[in-house]
Amino acid sequence: MPGFSHPGAPEVRLGALAAGGLAPAIMAIVERGVTRRPDQARALGIEVELRMEESYPPVRIVFEADLVLVEDGPGRSPALQISGALPDLVALLVTPLVGGVPSPMNARGRAALGMLASRRVRIQGGLGLLRSFLGVIRL
Repeated sequence: MPGFSHPGAPEVRLGALAAGGLAPAIMAIVERGVTRRPDQARALGIEVELRMEESYPPVRIVFEADLVLVEDGPGRSPALQISGALPDLVALLVTPLVGGVPSPMNARGRAALGMLASRRVRIQGGLGLLRSFLGVIRL
């Protein structure tokens, strides 16, 4: 499938799609972040899997130097797995950050911190990887 690219930024490409999958919507969030922070995206070099509690298929995001692949389906060997209810995952993905973590000075940031503390959103992988990932895709 064709992807999107901007001068100096890695290409963001939509991969495999599944019925009812969310990869196109997640790709829009990822593409915006990659466009705004191409050097961080290029340096990330990890596979991320987003798992929704609802019946949506997981979304796999692979960051490579010149390509970011977003597709429906499980990760092959994700360094970072983020799981929770879809609204909670989206809230985490778009929350304002300070130092790579949700900002406690913003209501959305405090809500995201609460979701992490209460384990409504669960993280497998290092906190540093989460901070780097959120740092790339932040709005």
